[in-house]
Amino acid sequence: MIDSNPVKVLVASNGFPDAHPLDFHALGLAGVIDRLAARMRSVGLMVALDVGPADAEIDRRTAILLYRATDELFRNILTHAVAREVRIRLRAAPGAVQICIQDDGIGFHGRGTLSGEPAEGGLRKLHRVVSAAGGHMDVQSSPETGTCVTVQLPRD
Repeated sequence: MIDSNPVKVLVASNGFPDAHPLDFHALGLAGVIDRLAARMRSVGLMVALDVGPADAEIDRRTAILLYRATDELFRNILTHAVAREVRIRLRAAPGAVQICIQDDGIGFHGRGTLSGEPAEGGLRKLHRVVSAAGGHMDVQSSPETGTCVTVQLPRD
C-alpha cells in the first residue's frame, strides 16, 4: 500500500536538529540522507551529496527503503572500506528513484557477492529486500577503484 503522503526529495538546510531520523516531511529524503552523511563526516570522512530534481515525490515506503539502504551501505563503508571519500548521488526520474553510493576504499572482489546461497551478509539482505520491492541493485567493486553500489526502486 502506498502512503498517501508523498515524500519530497529535498535538500535540508544545514544545522537541523537531530530529533527523529525519519522526519521525511520536514527534511525530505535528501535531508535524512544528509543527516546520515553528517555522521560519516563526524568520523572524518569527506562526503558529497548530489541531488537531482528537488521537486520529485516518492512514496514513504520507497523513501524508508532508500534510507535503510543508505544506512547499511554507510555501515559497510565504515566497517570494511578504509575509505576517505564518499559520493552520494540521488536521482528521481518519472518511473524510478535511484541512489548511488561510491567510496574510494579498498574494494573487494564482488563477483558472486549478491548471488548464491542465502547468507546473513548485509549486501545480500539488502539485495533481497530491494528485489522484493521490485527494484534493482548493482555492486561494482575493485581494490583499485573502491566500491559503488546503486539501488534503483520503481516510482509511481
